[in-house]
Order: sequence, then C-alpha cells, then structure tokens
Amino acid sequence: MTIFACVRCATVLTNDLDEVQFAALPDPVSPSDLQPGETCPAWVPSGKFAVDVDPFGPPYVPSETERYVVSAGPRNTVLIGPEDLLVRRLHADYGRRNGCCGLDGVDGPNLVCDCGAEVATESSDCWTAQVVRLQPDAVVRIRGGA
Repeated sequence: MTIFACVRCATVLTNDLDEVQFAALPDPVSPSDLQPGETCPAWVPSGKFAVDVDPFGPPYVPSETERYVVSAGPRNTVLIGPEDLLVRRLHADYGRRNGCCGLDGVDGPNLVCDCGAEVATESSDCWTAQVVRLQPDAVVRIRGGA
C-alpha cells in the first residue's frame, strides 16, 4: 500500500492505494460517452493508482507534423480516482479552473495543498475522463501508508 504526501509540507494527500499498471486501466470514459442518467466511473478504480509515463499538460508544443499541438508537460503523473484525494483546494488562478460542468484539466495544475503547493490536476468535465493526476515533482510516495 502507498500514500502520497505533499513534498513541501508533508500533508497526506491520498488514501492508502495499491499500484496497478497504466496499461491495465480500462479505456477512459467521459460523461459525454454515456446515456442520460448513467453515472460516469472514475478512470482509476477506488483504492488504486497508476503512473502515466507520457507527458501530460502544458506546455503544449507543435507536433512533428506541426498540424496540431502535443503535451510537453511532466512525465510520470500519478493517476488516482477523485474519491481517493484527501486534500482538494481549487487553485487561486481562475485560468486553471476552466470547464463547463467540472474542471477540464488542460491549463495546468488546478488543485493545491493546504500549504499552497500545486499538487494535482483534476479532470472532471463532461468531455474528460474522471481522474486526478498528482504532479510528480510535488508529491512524495510513502510505502506502507498509514
């Protein structure tokens, strides 16, 4: 079991979690993929976490073909289900809190620790998978949990 804590102040940020391989996660589902009245599942099951080795979030750079942009953000973000995050304070910068039905998560970390450190990016909008990504440089992994 593993918990994640804030690097700056050591506040415990997550429930006790078991690691699963990123490749073992189901395909992400967004609320817009479902029929009216259906509940959207979190991308990562409760009590689990996975590490995404691919870049996520800003900055965005031109692709090799320069026909679109791709993420050049941090690698190794830690994906957890929203219900496993214990500290959830919205970022003071409203530009980080875009979305129509929730947070879209495309403008950088939108959640902060109680100490003010940018610790996570929540995606919870109607067109996004329901997930929280912990910033790899803002959290520390503690084996054994609580």
